[in-house]
Amino acid sequence: MGVEQHWDCLVIGAGISGLDVAYHLQEHCPWASYAIIERRANLGGTWDFFKYPGIRSDSDMYTFGFSWKIWKSATPIATGEEILAYLHEAAEEQGIKDKIKFGMDVSSASWCSADNRWHLEMSSGELVSCGMLFGCTGYYSYEQPHEPAFPGQARFPGPVVHPQKWTEECDKAIVGKKVAIIGSGATAVTILPNISDSAAHVTMVQRTPTYIAAKPGIDPIAQFFNNWLPSGVAVKINRWKAVLLGALFYQYCTRYPGHAKKLIRGGMFAQVKKVMSQEEFDRHFTPPYNPWEQRFCLAPDGDFFAPIREGKATMVTGHIDTFTETGIKMKGGEEVEADFIIAATGLRLQKNFPFSTMKVSIDGKEYKANEHMLYNGIMIDDVPNFGFVMGYTNASWTLKADISAIYFTKLLSYMRTNKVAKVMPLEDPKDNVVREATTGGLTSGYFARAADIMPKSGDKVPWRGGLNYLADLLRLSLGGLTTDSLQFTNNEKKDK
Repeated sequence: MGVEQHWDCLVIGAGISGLDVAYHLQEHCPWASYAIIERRANLGGTWDFFKYPGIRSDSDMYTFGFSWKIWKSATPIATGEEILAYLHEAAEEQGIKDKIKFGMDVSSASWCSADNRWHLEMSSGELVSCGMLFGCTGYYSYEQPHEPAFPGQARFPGPVVHPQKWTEECDKAIVGKKVAIIGSGATAVTILPNISDSAAHVTMVQRTPTYIAAKPGIDPIAQFFNNWLPSGVAVKINRWKAVLLGALFYQYCTRYPGHAKKLIRGGMFAQVKKVMSQEEFDRHFTPPYNPWEQRFCLAPDGDFFAPIREGKATMVTGHIDTFTETGIKMKGGEEVEADFIIAATGLRLQKNFPFSTMKVSIDGKEYKANEHMLYNGIMIDDVPNFGFVMGYTNASWTLKADISAIYFTKLLSYMRTNKVAKVMPLEDPKDNVVREATTGGLTSGYFARAADIMPKSGDKVPWRGGLNYLADLLRLSLGGLTTDSLQFTNNEKKDK
């Protein structure tokens, strides 16, 4: 055991959230010492971790990129490689890279009210402490994706690989092979067009169809602004255009679902009508839910549909009966031949959200996520001096990271000015808050599966939030500091 090193603030995770929080700490609280603790050997989080074919953003980069380093290209959907390069460049430019401590895996984090500090122990035995802790570890488990066991799986002789466990060897193994992709979410929609040229044939096996929109690879409006306006002006217009159009489209889908469904399905049918009858299209492209009740998938330049038109990929919709020696047999009797199966069956949320794999205690009491409640989607009740980032599900992740980071810096400045040593969201019994499952505003499977283990949401503000960017922006960022339901404890030490 060595000497415990102390900072005013510690940020857990050097992905897009951690870098965003670090920037705002430097910008708005330059008096605060901080470090980023990252267990991996590289920054980037998701974008360094996932290796599956064609990994890319599923939000436009004008809003998925940082507000302090706005995406310049007129290409709104970026590859994982491009995003990682962008994150490295951003961290270098702001001097954030020097603040990252790589290879630091936090095994435990303990809050002690005796000194109003978080005490963290690394798996290596190294000890660190801080006054304010920020969880920027995302929301899914790096250790265990959602991998349901399929009937007869042991009979199938080929590889069955979840995209979260993809390696370079998998890239080689699919060449010239018949590949089946199980799933219809953003990952499956991304992988299909990116392996259709190397595989002999690709079959997408889906239980539930998805809404998929073909989006121009180059945004013509963004390109126009880039060509005719000064760069500093163009990027800001492009960002706000993307924010407002995204918010308006979401509102349109939720307020007029019937009209939106007709419009979106019309766009999908236009992509495949040369090779699919209306009946076949209806079978494969009629989701049993309204647009934006689950994540909406984007296909740059309609790349998902091209292999279907070209005969390189086919779709099978229905329930899997069993794996066989030659592939997959559907309950409807259809046989899917496969040498290699990609199980794009989704993510698993962290068991101890938002503390990832850390064992956490508050004054000796073990933290159990499902016993707590989310405060404005950025803090946890009864957990002192702690904030976290969980991005939007219906807009870009980074928009929420920005709101969270700005709120945290306002809170830190308030605490410093008022000599506050401890702040903690606290539910007032008089408010009669009804606890509800946290869904992110979606009916997606990964939230439904985690309903029993996630912290709860409340039925009213400030325990209900984090679902509407413009509302959160007005309430948490643009105005003064919102302190509803926060308990402040002053520093008892006298100034000398």
